Amino acid sequence: MGEKGLKWLEQLWQCFLSIVKILLQSKWSTRLPSSFSNPDELLILANGPSLNRTVEESADFIKGKTLLAVNFCVTSPMFERLRPEIYLIADPLFWIVPEKRIQLFKTMAEKTTWDMNFFVPARALKNKDWQPLLAGNPHIKLYIYNTTPIEGFQSFCNWIFRRGWGVPRPHNVLIPSIAVGLRLPFKKIYLAGADHSWLPEITVTDDNVVLMHQKHFYDQNKSQADTVKQENLNSARLYTILYHMHVAFKSYFILEAYARRLGKEVINVTPGSYIDAFKRMKL
Repeated sequence: MGEKGLKWLEQLWQCFLSIVKILLQSKWSTRLPSSFSNPDELLILANGPSLNRTVEESADFIKGKTLLAVNFCVTSPMFERLRPEIYLIADPLFWIVPEKRIQLFKTMAEKTTWDMNFFVPARALKNKDWQPLLAGNPHIKLYIYNTTPIEGFQSFCNWIFRRGWGVPRPHNVLIPSIAVGLRLPFKKIYLAGADHSWLPEITVTDDNVVLMHQKHFYDQNKSQADTVKQENLNSARLYTILYHMHVAFKSYFILEAYARRLGKEVINVTPGSYIDAFKRMKL
């Protein structure tokens, strides 16, 4: 059997495994918000350090677009300044490390004074500790999405993505943010703060400890290189970190193909971004 035949069989096997994972992990019905201030244009505010520059220098571009913020944006002054209509989290450590969970949800409940659609992974429903923290804020509307990793033929993946039963392997929060955005009515999805420039920030100590300096727009002046924690809270090895990067950058090409199939555009406006899958635009 030739290389093409082997690749076809591999994708067929991935489709089968994806179906099994959907049956075991996914919620069949995931409702979506129905109205937005701008139903045509979504701007995803990723947490890369360039976001500060974009917000300061491109206020006219940001104005009037529906905004989606992620993870710890709520802890920065930018959250109240920009008042995002959509917020999405994905990090599994929110459900494993109580300090992260309390910091995020308590701050969100205190700061959110406008109507906001809050997307959490379906797996989060198994953890009841965070829900009382938001219960007293009527402005936060809760929605769930499936983080079930989907692989296989592109046409099969597209069919699953449209139904919300899964996403490309979600190794970072930007992947499900784009996938959810493509399920909503927006025709254009812009990416800001999507630097993904981690490669130069990786070092290995003389004791074979792998460190990565993960800079965010809200902590780039005080952040430090640290180990990368896995779901089991062990520090990741270099091959694991690089593999996750490989999967993430590959997922963007899957999302680009999906967007084109829907007749939509994903446009990267992040200066110096390492993502090579989407159309670029300078602000």
